Amino acid sequence: MTIEAIAACINATVTHTGVSHEVFRATVYARECEGEDLCFVRDLSEAKEAVQKGAGAVVYADETCESVLRNVTALKVADLKEAAFSLAGYVVSDEDASFELLSEKQMTFLKMILQQKSNIAILPDDWRKAFTLIMESGKRLFAGTDESMLKALRKNKKVYDKRAPGHIVSADSLFRTTFKINKYIYQYKQMTFLHIDHLRSAVAFCEAYELPYSIDKVTYTKHFRPLFLEGEPSVQEVMKNDKVVILSDNLEDILQAREYAADIGHWMAKTIVMVPPKTKVEGVKYPTFYRSDEDILEGIETLGYNYLFVYTEDEGLQHKIRSRFGI
Repeated sequence: MTIEAIAACINATVTHTGVSHEVFRATVYARECEGEDLCFVRDLSEAKEAVQKGAGAVVYADETCESVLRNVTALKVADLKEAAFSLAGYVVSDEDASFELLSEKQMTFLKMILQQKSNIAILPDDWRKAFTLIMESGKRLFAGTDESMLKALRKNKKVYDKRAPGHIVSADSLFRTTFKINKYIYQYKQMTFLHIDHLRSAVAFCEAYELPYSIDKVTYTKHFRPLFLEGEPSVQEVMKNDKVVILSDNLEDILQAREYAADIGHWMAKTIVMVPPKTKVEGVKYPTFYRSDEDILEGIETLGYNYLFVYTEDEGLQHKIRSRFGI
């Protein structure tokens, strides 16, 4: 691929023209750069290493790199990550592969139900690892949750919006759901009814790309994980439980669950929402703030509640709670 074509593809300015006018391989790791490669570098140290490795051309956004790029072809861009994926999207055409943007919850359920992952590549959050996977894996289907990444790969890419036929059969509780997807009914699954549409999307995705899947092992996720302090209720008692701590990595689920818990049948549940300092929670006038895991553990022990919602992305917190309270 010529330097001129690359510059046009990634919207770069050629700040120096070296010996190389064409490259045949691209990398985002200076340490892996080989002679005449196109190398994307993040800073001065990576630029130095790329030059030492014999890079044919260097793409950079950090202007401090320019001092060591006088003897190689250099291309300046506004955003290194966007430039890298613009190139990847050009090199890997629509005929070569499909790219899908999923929401975080759709991705969680996709990973949960997939039975075979050999026909799909899940793009990691680390953009350099994702770039390498796209360029070198030979896969024909890629799925990721990074919107900027997917939109650089494919213009106007939107979140996957298809859903398998299905509906909630029974949702007498936040913690157990009976639902139907396609022709099958799944009874009393350990899953909040708030997530049924995300699961339906994951199923539709698998069916669209002929990926084998199973819903049988669907269970609680990091998005909504209840911890029953007084023992997990039976199916008959699942509608009501005296003390439940619910860990969630998003406020959307907390607000919807809190609204539902405000009036379960004739039983008024007392709810408390714990969040990090300065976190604004719509509709919650006085949330309880925590600064550490110890604050959360103390709140679980001393506050009066039926449902205690904790907004956190720390997946290790559940283990501390289980250990402290013998769950």
